[in-house]
Amino acid sequence: MVLLQIEEKRQQMIELALTYGFTAKETIECSQELDQLINQYLQHTRMLESPFPSVQ
Repeated sequence: MVLLQIEEKRQQMIELALTYGFTAKETIECSQELDQLINQYLQHTRMLESPFPSVQ
């Protein structure tokens, strides 16, 4: 599910960048949303790989 969201957000970001430019507000906001999705995915996969809960 998250991987699909990542791919859709990536496509959206590319289209925004091509339409408005790489430094446009819309592109930057979409990029930040993509970053959040990627971070969610990485957190989830790390939790699945680690036999022990992380200590912070």
